[in-house]
Amino acid sequence: MNIKLLNTLRRATQFAWLLLCNSFLSVFFRHKIYTGPLKCSCVPFLYCHACPSATFSCPMGTLQHYVAIRKIPFFLAGHMSLIGLMIGRTTCGWFCPFGLIQDLLARLSPKKFELPRFFAKFPYLVLAVLVLFLPYLTGEHWYSKLCPFGTIVAGIPWVTWNPINPETNEHTVAPGSVGILFAIKMMILVGFLGLFTVVKRPFCRYVCPMGLFFSWFNGLSLVQLRVSENCTHCGACKKSCPVDLKVYEEPNSPACIRCLNCTACKHVDVAAPILESWRSDAKRQEKDLLDGEIDCEP
Repeated sequence: MNIKLLNTLRRATQFAWLLLCNSFLSVFFRHKIYTGPLKCSCVPFLYCHACPSATFSCPMGTLQHYVAIRKIPFFLAGHMSLIGLMIGRTTCGWFCPFGLIQDLLARLSPKKFELPRFFAKFPYLVLAVLVLFLPYLTGEHWYSKLCPFGTIVAGIPWVTWNPINPETNEHTVAPGSVGILFAIKMMILVGFLGLFTVVKRPFCRYVCPMGLFFSWFNGLSLVQLRVSENCTHCGACKKSCPVDLKVYEEPNSPACIRCLNCTACKHVDVAAPILESWRSDAKRQEKDLLDGEIDCEP
């Protein structure tokens, strides 16, 4: 597969999702955020529904809301599980705007470092503590408060723009509300932006609870990677992989974001085992039926 064409298509898809998620432009004239029916649905990647121009909600923000009010999000779980079963972590590689930011900043430094392997377990801690435990205990959305992508698309825009509400004639961000929490958010953001240049997709690999959820479906999804028996283990797949995987060791690793860069190698291909199995069963049944009809002829 042509890697340049693939990456161009992937970037276009990521930008398209970014524009779609921020398509409520009338907020800049009406000074009111969107609260219509689309806000009841979630995009299949990390986002922030507090962004002034947001038209959809964030799955992690919605999960925290349900945890805070102590209800089970049945629809959210079913919706995201269905997406996971269909495409696994393809949403991380092809849809997520924060993934796009990480990929672009990674170009600034050719030299990359690898963090210790135990950091790969950190998303479980983030999910358990910031997304589930603290919101349940305090009723506050702590993951959303600290999320660096939320700082980019919501925190900074609201503070810098700070529009006047025409109904109350007051600024949206009250005086004194930009304090220690905002400073902490900015430090987290700056730290990650620097990390993006020297580590491949560190947020996706070591923090993101949304990516962790979809990683559970990589081995079950319709979209699978297949490595041919003739693979020479040359390491080209690892070099092109944004999460530093040796694809030939575990083609459908939970860490794989399905960017498909590795398919530039002739030994790696995209497969849909379930669909292929159904197709093979159908052909086999058709063949058995034809053989039966022939056997029945006098």
